[in-house]
Amino acid sequence: MKKAKCTVCNDTRIEIVPKGRFAVADFCSSCHGSCNLCDGTGFIFENDGLGREHAQRCQCQDLAYRIMLYNNAQIPSQFYDATFENFDISGSPSLKAALATARFSFKNYQNGKWEGLLFMGGVGVGKTRLVSTILREYALKYGIPCLFREFSSLLSEIKSGYDHGLSEMSVLETINNIEILVIDELGKGRKSDWEINILDTIISNRYNMRKTTIFTTNYTDSKSTSYGDVVLQKDGKGGMIESEKRETLEQRVYSRIYSRLKGMCDFILMKGPDFRDPQSRYSS
Repeated sequence: MKKAKCTVCNDTRIEIVPKGRFAVADFCSSCHGSCNLCDGTGFIFENDGLGREHAQRCQCQDLAYRIMLYNNAQIPSQFYDATFENFDISGSPSLKAALATARFSFKNYQNGKWEGLLFMGGVGVGKTRLVSTILREYALKYGIPCLFREFSSLLSEIKSGYDHGLSEMSVLETINNIEILVIDELGKGRKSDWEINILDTIISNRYNMRKTTIFTTNYTDSKSTSYGDVVLQKDGKGGMIESEKRETLEQRVYSRIYSRLKGMCDFILMKGPDFRDPQSRYSS
């Protein structure tokens, strides 16, 4: 009789749960016990042709390594269950195309294509969920070091380092050298000279090192589809009124950075309902 699949991990032997800010992976609590090959030691001892005993790492250690890579990636807890299989395309051709591109990204990487992806589109269409899924695949399936960073959180981390006498490079060293980097919410912030300089440093370093970088942004190449910020303006009568200001991605990050992005990423526009809005979700 064929053994039933584990209902917790689907026989992956890895269980992922939301825990604080980040999703956390561990050996499956339901089906993973002590390794039958190494009895939990992590090593298998064999004799060579001359009868000499030597040790080699057990395959269970590779699983432990991939779990460590996933946890080091710091994927947000919100997307602990994100997979390609449960990504909702809701009949949208652009979401279907984005999913297909994401699925194929490792093939390109494997074939030496270092250029990454830039997912652009409105709020709630699934950009962050999709890039979280990509990192899950790179870490758990392919054993490749990767890292998720939301841009404004990264800036806060750098500022916190200043308070402790640390230079920005103490934070950016990891950002520069990680094999696969996700920067979420590109273009978010006040667009100050300091913020643009940090972004320029990251992008220039990874571009010059030919490191794969994946971005998400609410800003697009057209004002009509780009994110609109609410700003206050004088109404001419001594009061203030709210208005919407729309900028393209190039306007948000300026031409130099935008040009680098074009050289290091394939741009992918995602259009669909706001999955965070129950009304949009139910009506789609």
